Amino acid sequence: MTPPARLHPGILIVDDHRAVREALAQLLEDHDLAVLRQTDRAVEALACVAQEKPDLVLVDLSLADSLALVTALHEQGVLVVVCSSQEGPEYARKALAAGARAYVAKRDVSQALVRTIHDVLDGWVLISPRAADD
Repeated sequence: MTPPARLHPGILIVDDHRAVREALAQLLEDHDLAVLRQTDRAVEALACVAQEKPDLVLVDLSLADSLALVTALHEQGVLVVVCSSQEGPEYARKALAAGARAYVAKRDVSQALVRTIHDVLDGWVLISPRAADD
């Protein structure tokens, strides 16, 4: 039996801080983005991708093995948005080189994250201005 189609894009949140995951989930759900699962571990994120097929994975760059996770997700054809407190062009370059489609500084989340997710789902590659400053 085929599971019912999702009405809204499904998102997996991977962040090492529970309170941040919960705040991000609330923000996304307030904007009609379905949060499929939240985790703080790369192994669990990969298992979720295999099981639930999210439309996009939101990854914190501070997570252990975050760039390896981004690369693995990219190799599986999964869209990745990196959302991190680490700012600056060097972090954005590393994330994009690993396969992320967008990089959003956590300070910009309230203004930029939902729009960025929709833009990535529409095929864009983006970097928040704060991450691009040098």
